[in-house]
Amino acid sequence: MYTALMMRLTDLRESVGNRVLSETWRTVTMGAIMGVKDFNERNGRYASILASDEIRDDCDVEIVPTMYDTGSNSVGSITAYRAARADHLNPNGSNNLTAIVGCARSDASKPMATLGGIDKVVQSSYWSTSDGLEDTGVYPYFSRSIPADSAVAKAAAEFFSFHGYQHIGIAFVQDPYGEAYKDGFVKSCQELDINVITAGFIGGDIASINATVEVLEQSNIKVGLFVGFDGDYPGFVVKASEEDMKVAGVEGTLWVLADGVSDTVVNALGGKANGMGKLLAQGGVAGNAEYDKFLDEWSSMDTDTALKTYAESIWTQTTSWGGPYQGDTNHAMAGQDLTKIPATFFADNLPNDVATYAYDATVSLGLAACDYTKAGGSLDASSFNADSFITSLKRVNYTSVSGYLEFLQDSASRDPATGNYVLYNFQCETSATTCSIYTLGKWTKAGGWDYSTSNAPTTSASPNQPFRFSNNLITPVPDLITPPEKKNLLDSSLVSVGTLLVVINYCVAGVLLTLTFTNRRHKVIRASQPLFLCMVIFGCCISTTTIIFFGQSDEGDYDKAGDVDCMMQPFFYSFGFIFSFAALFAKVTRIVKIFGNKKLARVTITWFDMMKPIGLLLAIDLAILLAWFEDEDAKLKWVRVPKTTDSFGNVLESTGMCRSEDPWLYAGLILALHFAVLVYGNYMCYQGRHAGTAFSESKYVFMAMVSNLQIMALGLPMLIMVYDNPTSNYFMRTGIVFFNDVGVMLLIFVPKFALIYFGSEDDLNAATSTQTSSGATKTGGDSDIGGALAERVQELEAENDDLKKEIEKLKN
Repeated sequence: MYTALMMRLTDLRESVGNRVLSETWRTVTMGAIMGVKDFNERNGRYASILASDEIRDDCDVEIVPTMYDTGSNSVGSITAYRAARADHLNPNGSNNLTAIVGCARSDASKPMATLGGIDKVVQSSYWSTSDGLEDTGVYPYFSRSIPADSAVAKAAAEFFSFHGYQHIGIAFVQDPYGEAYKDGFVKSCQELDINVITAGFIGGDIASINATVEVLEQSNIKVGLFVGFDGDYPGFVVKASEEDMKVAGVEGTLWVLADGVSDTVVNALGGKANGMGKLLAQGGVAGNAEYDKFLDEWSSMDTDTALKTYAESIWTQTTSWGGPYQGDTNHAMAGQDLTKIPATFFADNLPNDVATYAYDATVSLGLAACDYTKAGGSLDASSFNADSFITSLKRVNYTSVSGYLEFLQDSASRDPATGNYVLYNFQCETSATTCSIYTLGKWTKAGGWDYSTSNAPTTSASPNQPFRFSNNLITPVPDLITPPEKKNLLDSSLVSVGTLLVVINYCVAGVLLTLTFTNRRHKVIRASQPLFLCMVIFGCCISTTTIIFFGQSDEGDYDKAGDVDCMMQPFFYSFGFIFSFAALFAKVTRIVKIFGNKKLARVTITWFDMMKPIGLLLAIDLAILLAWFEDEDAKLKWVRVPKTTDSFGNVLESTGMCRSEDPWLYAGLILALHFAVLVYGNYMCYQGRHAGTAFSESKYVFMAMVSNLQIMALGLPMLIMVYDNPTSNYFMRTGIVFFNDVGVMLLIFVPKFALIYFGSEDDLNAATSTQTSSGATKTGGDSDIGGALAERVQELEAENDDLKKEIEKLKN
């Protein structure tokens, strides 16, 4: 069976002079070569099935290998595939290439699997884990001895879930391997209700890696998974350290690595690697007899001349990497012939774990060939049937260096249930140059994580879960740096200004009330009715008190939301409006009735008549407010509303305010009522515009009414515009209430006291007399408008009676 060993010997993504990979990858190549040799010899050293009678006696298949370097990427793999096809081309145009062992990296395997699907070449990969390769419609002859990413990604998700994490970041290389791993991890995390921030980078591109670090930094992630390769992770850690990020190499974090980053690279980080984890689908696991034997005999293989000679014969074929890269300045074997195996190669280099998968990928192809030929299939170029061969491969199952191996029947990938999923923990001292690497636990699809086999130092606090985090504690580090929340609290100085305005209004009211009481017997005050003057002051004070409730808040503490009584705002403002406005409304009504009596009829206005509109408006407002207070859905409550959140739902900015689900039924009724009576009050002011006295009290009442209407008409739209801005909203509401209340008091009282203290006698007489051309009106005792006014009314009534008698005489 002509087989191409597609090995990862160089990395064409690196610059010239830095492309030859470390010796650890030559151990992977050696694993594949040993698989070929052991199968052909049927020695059963590390796969006992090879020594069985069925394989030893009944199968005459021999693997004929040639080796190619895939260059670690798609370009290199296509080049290697074309070279392999050319090397196996027959003069008649047929091709002897039957099978491929490889590639390493999904990015290299995808184009090769596509070409193999066209040419009907069976492929068995040892280190291509993308789930996308299981699409048999695109890659019909692809198989692998390593589990797919989705299985190890699920193990990673369950590891984070085990520690109670809800927010995870993943930095992944943007190639088929990284993309598939990311997709599987995100899917598994979603099943466990874990939020994931994804950040991809271009392999080997430091600018792209730096951008990925910045994305994670902005997300405030402290716990994450890195899916990349040796050439990517050091740059990731360096950038993270420069930014003082909470994602890698910083105390108080957890960063878990996928299998693409070697222990050598992590160890080179020294103390920065402390607390890191590594999770992989491991091929060789202690306790597996075949692997234990493989590992025990490895270091002594330097004396196995036959093996080394056989390996060199295969390596010599791959001059594409053995020749041009001999001068690789960054390679331990620089300047030497890389097709030769150093005398102490095995002793100096422990086998890379991938070597076990390479061994089994090769053996699996041999076993499938045995089954295929036993069923009557031919390996001859002219009659080879790739579909039958892949069916035979799916029937293969055996125990070898990577454990028990069985293939899925739908895709020919290794059944994830037969994989070994192992977690490692790097524990390092701050100044250490190397770290202690402990095997912490194993994961199975059926049983989850098991830490009972851990070889890490245990503690009394956690004998079964000894993972040590970067803070040197076994208590899981927080998964997220909770970002500071901008709570848009009212500035205390602004609230102090509001409180000062309340005090100013109280003081103004107190002074005016004192002056009113002191001058209660003065004819100007008696003519203006002290009861209603006091009611105006009382109403303005209640309304002004609303400003105090405007300044209440939860102080940024969500638990204090219940301490804010939002319904006090509409109660106080409404009652204040009713008392102050209704008193003005009653005075306007009296003025219109007195000065609008064109028929000269007697009109009696009692104190009760003037109290009726006040009582009616107060009753309506109170009924609406009480209904509002009892309706839990409409009732105003203090709520802190998020304005912006990050990708994990953490609130970045919030606003505290009084709100409800549906307040507009009651608030709309109150606003409509207040606006209607304001409009009607202003209409009444217009009706009484011709009433005139030297004092002109009616003019100032009218001005106060118009002021009320203007403030409501202009203030409401402005309040709507600044509704969600606490500072502007507080400033507007406070200003509206303050200037409305102080304006009413000053308009009503200042002219009176100016007249009392600074007016002449003529002004006083005129202020307490009525001048109108429309007739005379008599008021009841309860609405006494001054002695002079009463006397004038009596005189007019007498003159009116005389005129009526004269008119009757003329008629007769």
